[in-house]
Amino acid sequence: MKRNDKQEIVVQQASIYELFSLLMVIIILLMMACCNNEIEPYCPKRNIFYYTVTDRNSLDNGSTGDEIAMQLREICRGWQPGNGELLIYTDQTDRLPCLLRINETKNADGLYGIDTVYIYPYQQNSASADVLHQVILKVVSEYPADSYGMIFFSHASGWLPEGTLNKPRSLIIDGGDGAKFEMEYYDFASAIPDKQFDFILFDACFMADAAVMYELRNKADYVLVSSAEVVSPGFTYIYQNEIMRLFDKKNAVESVVIGFGQSYTDLIKTLFHENSVFCSTTFSVIKLDEMQHLAATIKMALNGKDIDETTLDVDNIQRFDRPNALISVDFQRRNRYFDLGHAMETLLTQPQYDAFDAQMKKTIVWKDATKRFLLANYSNGEPNYSEYNGFFINNHSGLSIYIQQEDYPFLNNEYKKSSWYKALR
Repeated sequence: MKRNDKQEIVVQQASIYELFSLLMVIIILLMMACCNNEIEPYCPKRNIFYYTVTDRNSLDNGSTGDEIAMQLREICRGWQPGNGELLIYTDQTDRLPCLLRINETKNADGLYGIDTVYIYPYQQNSASADVLHQVILKVVSEYPADSYGMIFFSHASGWLPEGTLNKPRSLIIDGGDGAKFEMEYYDFASAIPDKQFDFILFDACFMADAAVMYELRNKADYVLVSSAEVVSPGFTYIYQNEIMRLFDKKNAVESVVIGFGQSYTDLIKTLFHENSVFCSTTFSVIKLDEMQHLAATIKMALNGKDIDETTLDVDNIQRFDRPNALISVDFQRRNRYFDLGHAMETLLTQPQYDAFDAQMKKTIVWKDATKRFLLANYSNGEPNYSEYNGFFINNHSGLSIYIQQEDYPFLNNEYKKSSWYKALR
C-alpha cells in the first residue's frame, strides 16, 4: 500500500472518530436537557357529582329552597380549577332539569362561574331510579376521571317507605308537574353502578340507617351519613374551606371523608353553645364493604331472635326521632329511628356484644355527635322538650335501626322485605 493511501485511511478513521465523539456529546447534552426540564408527573383526577332535586313540594320552597343557591355560592367561593370537575344535576320548579359545571373563569364578583352544559328537553321525574342512573352514566362518559365522588342533597327519611312520613319524605321528591314522586332507598341503590363512587356524602336526614347502608354496600367505598336529621343549612357552613378536600387523591379516601365530616362537626360545636338548639349533629363515616360482615355478626348473636318491642324496651333505647314533630301519615307518634349500638348492648350478652362491638369498630371508622339534638333550655335552665321534641344524645354508635312495634304494622311488613332484615334471619 502506498503511503498516501495509508494517510487517507488514517484521516478517514479520525473523521469517523470525531463524528462519533460529536454524536456522543450531542446525546449527553440532550439527556442533560431532559433532566433539567423535568417531566410533569401524572396527577390522578376525581370528579364530584352533586345531585339535588328542588322541585315544588320538595326543597324549592322557603328557606330550604334558598339552600341550593347558598350551597353553590359557597362551593364557588372555595373552588380551585384543575383538580377535577364538579358537575351538578338540578331539577327546579318551572325550569327544565339541567346539568351544570363549575368553570375556570371568575365573574365580576370574584367567584368562579357555573356553566349549563346540558338542558334536558322535557320535564322528567328526577325521583326516578332510571333518571338518576342515566345522569350518572352521562357524567361518567362525558367527564372521565380516575374516580368519582357524590354529594347528595335532598329531604330524606332513611329506609321508611314512600308516603309514610309527612315530612321529611323518602330520598328524593319530584313534584314539579303537580304529582309527587318519591325515590325509596332501594331504588336509589339500584340506580348506582357497583363500585361507582369513592364516597357518597349525604346532606340528608336519617341516612345512617343500617338497612340503607346494607343496600348501598356495593355502590361506594365510604359514606358520610347522619343518624338524626341534618339541621339547615347543613354542609353550606364548610363548603368554602372544605370543598377542595374532596378532590384530594394523594391521601386515602377514608381520611378525606373523615376530614370533611370532622370539619363540619367541629364547626357546629364552635359556632353554637352546647345548650343551643342549633348545636345538633350526629354524623358518622361508614366503610360499606364491612356491612355484610356486620350483618353476619349480628345474625350469629341474635340466633333467630327478632329486634322488636317484645325483646327491647323501645322507650329506653336511644332515639334519633322527633315523633311529635315528624308525624307519620297514620298520625302515630312513636319513635322509628334508634341507635343500633345501644339496642345491641341492651339485647346481647357481654361476649356477644364484644364480638358485635369489634365488628362495629371496623364498620364505623369515625363518628361524632353533640350532647343534644334540637333541645334548648328554658330561661330557668331546664331542658325545653316541648318546642322541638328534642332529646339528649347519650349513645351514638354511628348506625341506626328500626325496632318493630305493634303500632306500626305496615312498617313492620315493609321492613321485613329489606335485604338487611333478611340478612339477619
